Amino acid sequence: PPPLGASKTDAARPEAMPGSQGSAQVELRILDERFHTVLTENAKLIEELKVTGVDLESSLAQEEELSSSWKATIAFSARQKIAVQGVARNLQSALRGESGHLVETAKHVQELQDVMRRLQSVNRQLEFAEQVQSRALSEVEFRIAARSNRTRKVEQAIYRIFYQAQLDGGLDVVLSELVAKCGTLVRTVIAREAQRQALEMTSAHDGSSRAPVPWEGPPRKPAPAALGGAADPAAKPALSPRPGGATPTGGGA
Repeated sequence: PPPLGASKTDAARPEAMPGSQGSAQVELRILDERFHTVLTENAKLIEELKVTGVDLESSLAQEEELSSSWKATIAFSARQKIAVQGVARNLQSALRGESGHLVETAKHVQELQDVMRRLQSVNRQLEFAEQVQSRALSEVEFRIAARSNRTRKVEQAIYRIFYQAQLDGGLDVVLSELVAKCGTLVRTVIAREAQRQALEMTSAHDGSSRAPVPWEGPPRKPAPAALGGAADPAAKPALSPRPGGATPTGGGA
């Protein structure tokens, strides 16, 4: 075969020329040096290629690791984003629920305040009505007391009139007719006043340290049936005056 680096024309040349052998050897040596240089460079290139391959493999492994990390990061970010969105939705739902609850509470408080104002108004009306009724009741009580006092004075005056007429004597027929005309009311008044006077005299006699002899008064005369006597008109006892012959006046009249 022709030497490395020699062309086909060189290989086809005839070797009969003796002057060209030295140059051929020089060319061969040059070619051999070139070949060794190329081999050395190829070996260096192969070593560099191996180193580059190792670096490439490490770079590919690092790339795969980084790609896996990136994909994991993307998935984690997506999950975080979904979680954040869920938390945001839950927070918004909670805020809406709390806002609705606060609105309902405010409405309820407003209704309660309205009811309280109405109850206060009703309370004031009831207090005013109670005061009016109290004043009316006081006026009625005062009127009843005044009427009772007036009635008591009238009863005492009627009793004193009949008692004085009985003491004066000679008016039995007139008293009987008068009592008959007045009816049961006057008879009841006279009987009640007579019983009251008798009770006062009994209490006065029981409470005194020295029991005085009861004063019988003037001779008894027939009295009308209304003055507390018996049913028989001929046996009607006279009213008993107070000790000392004083005219009965009742309780503080």
